[in-house]
Amino acid sequence: MIKKIVLFSFMLFLSLKAANAATDGTQAEAFMDGIGQNVIDLLTDKKISDQDRADQFRTILDTKFNLKSVGKFVLGRYWKQASEEQKEKFLQLFKETTVASYSTRFKEYTSEKFEITGHRVESDGGVTVLTRIIRPGGQHIPIDWKIFEKNGEYRIYDVILEGISMGITQRSEFASVIQKGGGDIEAINKALGLKLASYRR
Repeated sequence: MIKKIVLFSFMLFLSLKAANAATDGTQAEAFMDGIGQNVIDLLTDKKISDQDRADQFRTILDTKFNLKSVGKFVLGRYWKQASEEQKEKFLQLFKETTVASYSTRFKEYTSEKFEITGHRVESDGGVTVLTRIIRPGGQHIPIDWKIFEKNGEYRIYDVILEGISMGITQRSEFASVIQKGGGDIEAINKALGLKLASYRR
């Protein structure tokens, strides 16, 4: 009898956990759907100037992404070695180069559509929302978004483009730059500064 009660309690716990996960996933999808439609509208509206597009994209990064956590991840062990001033400078450069990079890439977009195809609850408590961008010629570009909820707010922590994690890719690239610079975080700050300057020419 005790075994049956324990088994029943365990099954109830699993069902409740699954129900909560489904709710979280649905909310994460709704969160991502709003962002996706906003970005597509932003990219395809030719009435918006390049500067306005960049400014609005920057606002999305500030309010919908956890840039500090992303920055800490891509710097890896070098984050702890950096001074507060270096960290602040890095995060600012990281944000601005991201804005400049994607604002430039998105100029070619015309009538793309954003579509959510599902979600996957991860073991670390996050939710990966599966999406795709449908281009005018019918090409589908899969983009997945790693999302966490904290204090009732959802934030994006990673973007997986065609199966490749942008966070992991940048972590590897940044580590290589820092190592070549003698292990000093100023090496990546200098590299990002030069990259940002090239976008603004």
